[in-house]
Amino acid sequence: MLKVLVTGANGFVGSHIVETLLEAKHHVICSIRKTSNLKWIKSFPVEHKYGDLDDINFLETSVRDVDVIVHCAGIVRAMSKDEYFKVNVESTKNLCKVILNVNPNLKKIIFISSQAAMGPAVSPNGMKITDKENPVSDYGASKLAAEAELKKTLQGKIPYTILRPAAVYGPRDKDIFIFFNLVHKHLRPVTITKRLLQVVYVKDVASVVTACLENKNTDNNTYYLADSAAYTWSDVGKTISYSVGVKTAPLPVPDFVFKLAGIMAECLSRIINKPVVLNRQKITEILQNYWIADTKPVEDDLNIRFTSLDVASKITYNWYLNNKFF
Repeated sequence: MLKVLVTGANGFVGSHIVETLLEAKHHVICSIRKTSNLKWIKSFPVEHKYGDLDDINFLETSVRDVDVIVHCAGIVRAMSKDEYFKVNVESTKNLCKVILNVNPNLKKIIFISSQAAMGPAVSPNGMKITDKENPVSDYGASKLAAEAELKKTLQGKIPYTILRPAAVYGPRDKDIFIFFNLVHKHLRPVTITKRLLQVVYVKDVASVVTACLENKNTDNNTYYLADSAAYTWSDVGKTISYSVGVKTAPLPVPDFVFKLAGIMAECLSRIINKPVVLNRQKITEILQNYWIADTKPVEDDLNIRFTSLDVASKITYNWYLNNKFF
């Protein structure tokens, strides 16, 4: 049994990581803000540490005497580039420095990055881990910069593993839920231009994290996490609708509708002074032709196979149904 600290433990991905670590009989410490919603982890037998990652004293208290750290905390939407970098990069930098100061014998840190850090592939062949990254959003750039800080600070001192999940879906998610909600309403979105993307089931992300804890093959490596199949938007809708037995009709969405939605959402964000799910940069990400990466390295090193969309979408849809999301 390992003593594992999870930052961002109350979030969608973080809560599943906590749950899977507990199933594997590890002792889990959740690093969370005092204002955090603990809905998904309140019933878990975990230890809580309340504080902010920009508080050095809190970090020192949190990282001391733990065996492994899973750094899942971060923001996926913000009002400015500076905010992305302050939260995603500076907090990672501070965390790594504190680790070296108070827990230099840490077994490993696992950093949950994003496929957005790599940027889109230039062809259907996808991105390999050795290809040069080209993020197309401030969020992606901040995740890539956080990875660089982690490597620079810990290289040769503390083992690390960097995970770059594709678009993550599953129970508790509120973003990709839009696909499931449209299917529930008998619709599936179709882009005019054929675009390919990968997705990854949240339980698979959590399983990879758990498998990396004591696996030396994953030390100082970076991995893309995704179901290796590439889907068009229509494929995603069709697969979900088929797996849950709901008939759907295509809903064509021209590019200008996406762009207009991004502009309108950004204007709303400024009015309410709060980041929203969509903005022009998120639309730029959505309109890339190939969000595809090579997942073979993680499959080989961990002997893992990712759950197919047809299987996991049924589980996810039924969870939404049972929890009255529709």
